[in-house]
Amino acid sequence: MKRLLCLCFFCSVVIDTFSQCVPTISLVGTSLSETLTTLPSSRTGLDYESSDLTISRTQGNLTISIANSNGCSNWQLSVSNTPIIWNSNLRLWVNKTDDGSTSVSGASIYPSGTTAYQEVTLIPQTFFSGVKDRLSVQISYKVSGMSVLLPVQTYSTTVYYTISATL
Repeated sequence: MKRLLCLCFFCSVVIDTFSQCVPTISLVGTSLSETLTTLPSSRTGLDYESSDLTISRTQGNLTISIANSNGCSNWQLSVSNTPIIWNSNLRLWVNKTDDGSTSVSGASIYPSGTTAYQEVTLIPQTFFSGVKDRLSVQISYKVSGMSVLLPVQTYSTTVYYTISATL
């Protein structure tokens, strides 16, 4: 039995159109697919082990860059998703695995370093924030809740990254 999981990524910008603050966000690595393989015949009739219940990608899933933010006092990146074909037992998680880089004096990112995984839901939640430009921030994903009891099909969701900025 195989299941395929597809994630699609989009970004948007929320800004004050009358200001000099017009940050941009770019994504590299805009899709992720994972295939669950069949359980070995020695486990026929059994569910996945707890260690099998999570698909995790720790490096290279996606990088996010925030540019043109020098006219802003700070920016905030939010994350949410819209399920396309999804099962309510599946849970999507995201984390920031590094701070990326910057060549701009006074730039910062919060929280710094690797963050704990946070669940991606329908409601946008703050993912991380910063001051000035930030390049190639590594993002990783994991999906939990797999079970042999889930219907066999391709599950997909769209993940949205939204940047908002203030003067």
